[in-house]
Amino acid sequence: MTPKTNNLEVGATRQLNATVEPSDAENQSVTYVSDDDTVASVDSDGLVTAIAEGTATITVTTDDGGHTDEATINVTEPEEPED
Repeated sequence: MTPKTNNLEVGATRQLNATVEPSDAENQSVTYVSDDDTVASVDSDGLVTAIAEGTATITVTTDDGGHTDEATINVTEPEEPED
């Protein structure tokens, strides 16, 4: 899965991409899960949304064989603009 490490501000999104190998595998389907939906959520297509400050791990699992990979999501509060 790429990218493996992601630094996002609250409210930002990032697309994660999983590659199933071999590339000609009959079942290319995967499932994405966040270990902390209060920090970062992920939809069925791998789009991560930063919710609150903290760290979450997104795990992708192949539907065929149950192989997994992980990406780390580090969420920070947006910096206050300087006057």
